[in-house]
Amino acid sequence: MFGKSESFELDKLRVGFTFKFQKVEWEILEVGEYDWRGDGRSIEYKIQSKNNEIAYLEVERYRGDIEVYFSEEITIDSSILENAIQEKSIVYLAKEYSLEENYRGVYKNITNSGSWEDLESYVFYKKDMMFTIEKWADGSYESFCGMELKKSAIKNIKAN
Repeated sequence: MFGKSESFELDKLRVGFTFKFQKVEWEILEVGEYDWRGDGRSIEYKIQSKNNEIAYLEVERYRGDIEVYFSEEITIDSSILENAIQEKSIVYLAKEYSLEENYRGVYKNITNSGSWEDLESYVFYKKDMMFTIEKWADGSYESFCGMELKKSAIKNIKAN
């Protein structure tokens, strides 16, 4: 029993699980799923730190490997986001991000048994940082800024 720790697959976590990232403990509040219609599926965890910061951890299996993304939601006027999609670039915090990926798919909040919602995702990059714009079927937008992580950056996963 001593010295043995449980091992969890990053794409199989549930509400209430905790983990550490950059020495901060996070708890999973909600679990959602994306189906990218032929480009794979991903799981997204809405997470909260002990300091009540809200962020997102997205986990995707791609060609047998796990890709992990950490991001925080950014509030930006929809006209700026529309322009960024048209221009294929956006400046945020004095960094210019370039559009490199675009996906269409559906999203479902598994925690609250939501229904599938259509969306289009635009992913802009600046070196190891990423800026994502999600355009929903109802015409609304959400935006996020974050980074891709090595799965080893997620430590000390515990089921509660």
